[in-house]
Amino acid sequence: MAGEYKSTRNVVEQEKPVFWNWYSEFGYESEYIFRGTNITPGADGDLFLDLEVSKWGFTLGATDIYQLGTARAPSFSLGEGGGGGTGALQGQSLIRSFAPETVQKFFNELDVFFQYQRSFGPVELTAGDIWFFIHRDAQTFVDVTFLPIFQRFDGLYGPYPTIQNEQFNRVFVRLVTSVIPHIQPWITYYQTVLNDGEDHRFYIAPHIPPNGLRVFYGSPPFNFFGIPQNNNYHERNDELGGYLEGRIRGNFPIGEWIDINPFWVISYSYHDRSEPVNVLADSDPTHDFKDTLRGRTLVGWNHTQVGLELPIHILHFAGSSSTEWAPPDVRVNLVPFGDYSYHISKPPAGTDRNEWWGGVKVAVTF
Repeated sequence: MAGEYKSTRNVVEQEKPVFWNWYSEFGYESEYIFRGTNITPGADGDLFLDLEVSKWGFTLGATDIYQLGTARAPSFSLGEGGGGGTGALQGQSLIRSFAPETVQKFFNELDVFFQYQRSFGPVELTAGDIWFFIHRDAQTFVDVTFLPIFQRFDGLYGPYPTIQNEQFNRVFVRLVTSVIPHIQPWITYYQTVLNDGEDHRFYIAPHIPPNGLRVFYGSPPFNFFGIPQNNNYHERNDELGGYLEGRIRGNFPIGEWIDINPFWVISYSYHDRSEPVNVLADSDPTHDFKDTLRGRTLVGWNHTQVGLELPIHILHFAGSSSTEWAPPDVRVNLVPFGDYSYHISKPPAGTDRNEWWGGVKVAVTF
């Protein structure tokens, strides 16, 4: 569940009637990569817990993801879709250049989903809804360089307000076929129907240590020396975007004790993801400061990813039942895993073009 898109797992029902099907996993991973974006860059990894229950084709589940340590990125924010980058005002003000860094001291994400699955011969159709609740404690600091005549004011300014809590609701539909033995092609489309969060329009902070000067950016909420108000200087990608994902999953049992489960993913974003804008490096005259703050929404190929899981079967317990329902059938697997992601579009700040990560989890079905 703490993988590429927090995908749900449909618990395979036994041939005998069972009252419920349960699935749970708990584990650690060295990075939290969501749709190719590193949500916790520079942190010590994350812990994740997943619990799901299925009956009559319906599945209800929840996933919790908790950041370990502190995350940092050279951007104005660490929102789910990425943030802006460093830049320069290119002679339009007293400031020659600025280099932001956002520090995320706390991150916790809770995802709750509900879905229905139905088979049509060798094809499975799944439709569902996922709620994302993100709790974050983050601050931004900006290293500012002035024109030489004012260089005594150079230095670090902060902390500035930045993106905090976010909420998303996404509906999805998925087609899966098992016509090929041991290989399952998937195609899933997600549509964001709610995109909300704590955001700002005006940012002001003092020098560190204080030197009597404060530096601001964004749009003042009042008439400030004739500067017009601009409600567009926010940091979040607040588009109701779409996201298309193709996936191929494999399952190859090796004897009775271990499986080899590889997968491959490729994704396409329609305003769902963001690309950073670096005014200092990019010569596009249409770039505006709002693009530096939050980047631009991406329409195009986003990323591709390969991964491998190695479930090791460490426990299997089958109980007995005198009722019409099947007896308990508990399976416990220890699952080491590793992933590689290549960002096709320009990677968000804090995300590398080539990302490697891995972890281990304990998975239980019953």
